[in-house]
Amino acid sequence: MRALMSGLLVLLCVAGVEAQAQDKFPSRPVTILLGYPPGGSTDTTARAIAPVLERILGQPVVIQNRPGAAALIGTQAVANAAPDGYTITVATTQLALLPAVDQIFGRPPSFTRDQFAPIALLSADPSVLFVHPSQPWRTFQELVDDARKRPGQIVYASGGLYGTTHLAIEIVLKATGTKMRHLPTAGGGPALTAVLGNHAALLAAHPAVGGPQARAGALRPLGTMGAKRVASLPDVPTLKELGYDAEYYQWNGLFTQAKVPEPIIAVWREAAAKAAKDPEFLQAMARVGSGTEYMDRDAFRPWWDADSKKTEDTVRAIGKVQ
Repeated sequence: MRALMSGLLVLLCVAGVEAQAQDKFPSRPVTILLGYPPGGSTDTTARAIAPVLERILGQPVVIQNRPGAAALIGTQAVANAAPDGYTITVATTQLALLPAVDQIFGRPPSFTRDQFAPIALLSADPSVLFVHPSQPWRTFQELVDDARKRPGQIVYASGGLYGTTHLAIEIVLKATGTKMRHLPTAGGGPALTAVLGNHAALLAAHPAVGGPQARAGALRPLGTMGAKRVASLPDVPTLKELGYDAEYYQWNGLFTQAKVPEPIIAVWREAAAKAAKDPEFLQAMARVGSGTEYMDRDAFRPWWDADSKKTEDTVRAIGKVQ
């Protein structure tokens, strides 16, 4: 009996220690695992918020870049990580985009959107349509009118097939009933270079990417794809103002695995809410020319659902391109 009681006491002590460990999440370093290389908007957003989260959580927050296959490798690694809350990611449209591309090519999905749980939206910058200043269009409507007269002759550049810069233009083409010729490149930088060199006429880019070039006179902005005008380009109208339903954002949100326990997700939600208002985060985002657009999980989830549907519909409309 005494041995039995001693065993029970040991079990109770172990259970108590485990409960305390769970109550103190996080009790060790956490990782923000990214599917993108350093330098892009997703990476810069992660690097802006990581030190703030580290201060709030009281544990190291380590950024790990695992790029490759258009963010598939790193995103799949997050989906397959232990659902303990110690691996999160800053992600964007790839969560809906890559499974949709797998579907049209008849491939088994590398991951699915329902493997991820949203924590918070951190930023949402609308794509901006930039043209080379030598092009004749002074307004977006002039571009549309010309494209209708010359279907398939105007060339637009993108950072690659099915990427954000590709989907943004395809949404514009659908909204305006026009056709253009696609020049896919090896990334956002080469796409920008193609338009700066007038090898392509048009590009949909992040305002932080094309804005400085526009202010220097090297690009001409014709319209933005947000619900409101971009603060750094106040004279550029939205396409909605011009009567076209073509809204598209280059956004970044915090996600973890869908099977992470709700109490741990609650810790992340609280930390993200504090970090999103922190001056250090806001200043870091401003330095790279990106705005902030915080939404907690409950508001972010339906927003993400709607954005994902638009992404999936656009990929299906593009179809199989190789």
